[in-house]
Amino acid sequence: MKNQITIAKHNLKLVMLESALTAALLSMSIMTPFFYSIGLSQLQISQTQVIFTVVMVFLNLPTGWLADRFSRKWANVIGDFGVALTFIAYAMSQNFLMVVVCECSLGFFMALSQGVDQSLLRHFCQKINPSEDFFRQKTARLNCWHYVVMLVLVWLGGPIGAISLRLAVALSGVPYIIGGIASLMVADDSKKLVTDKNPFRDMLRIVVSSFRNQPLRLRIFTYAIGREMTHAVIWVFTPLLIMAGVPLAIVSTAWALNAMASLLGARLATKFGFKLKDWQIFALPLAIMAVSMSIIGIHLNIITIWFYLLMGVVQGWTGATLISLVQHYTCPEEQTSVISLTSIVGRLVYIPTSLLVGWVGDWQLARTPLVVLLCFAPVGLFLTFHLARE
Repeated sequence: MKNQITIAKHNLKLVMLESALTAALLSMSIMTPFFYSIGLSQLQISQTQVIFTVVMVFLNLPTGWLADRFSRKWANVIGDFGVALTFIAYAMSQNFLMVVVCECSLGFFMALSQGVDQSLLRHFCQKINPSEDFFRQKTARLNCWHYVVMLVLVWLGGPIGAISLRLAVALSGVPYIIGGIASLMVADDSKKLVTDKNPFRDMLRIVVSSFRNQPLRLRIFTYAIGREMTHAVIWVFTPLLIMAGVPLAIVSTAWALNAMASLLGARLATKFGFKLKDWQIFALPLAIMAVSMSIIGIHLNIITIWFYLLMGVVQGWTGATLISLVQHYTCPEEQTSVISLTSIVGRLVYIPTSLLVGWVGDWQLARTPLVVLLCFAPVGLFLTFHLARE
């Protein structure tokens, strides 16, 4: 028994290492300038992300089911190495069409590993210590690792991007190569999904049963809204910084500060998040988002733009807290599938909001934060009310 726990601890470290390394992009801070350099408009940037998201929506559940049914480990391995190769190809993109092809490839390989690390995290946590608190603490700690890696990568991305935007994009695949190697070393003994049904019928059963489960359904939508309210706006963060008067040379520093803010949010969640009720866990970041987007959207300048760092705090808090609320109501053998379903709901939220932010960004960039506020505040209040009623 003691030896099994030791092995589980070793596997848990490998899973957390892989997840941390593949949670951020080295090229994130320079992607918008890269897109501009090959002739894309702000709306076209949003369209490429929508195409990526549509691919993820269609593939998330099938690939999640495959991981649950056959091997979570190999889903991660293939996904990580596939993403690494795609970034090398991405660096050679010359136009909108080539970007779309690369985004479709990224969508496929990222869908393959989507939710796998979180499923394996819960499995190995259960083997070490079956208490829910232990799992939640590890989830929150993993998110702290995410933002430490993000901080390092975005800080490196700026100087590398200043030398060559394409080099920064190509090197974004390196963490995925290391993550793929770490995944190869994991001994995956997690419980597999056993079924004799048609795969599509089984996936439909998982979807229907998840949405019929009222507490799970509510938390799926809570996760989707909580995570996506910091997502669409990232594609206008660099343009907003430049419009506010921040020199291009220190834009990557601003991204690094945002990563530090995300780390702070994850650390706060580790210390205080799970002492709160579910509705309070969600209401707090919703309120912070409303403050941040209101201040920036009403009057953008060199001072108010730094209120964007509050969005980093929101990102760190929600990443550390919300997915474990979903997993609490999910049976072990369906973990990856339900996490994939949760991701699909989030991406369905992201598609229209991303297009709207992109359209408004081409028309009146400074008002995009208000668009985010108007999209997410009303539905966020609705979810908070229903969580509180429980």
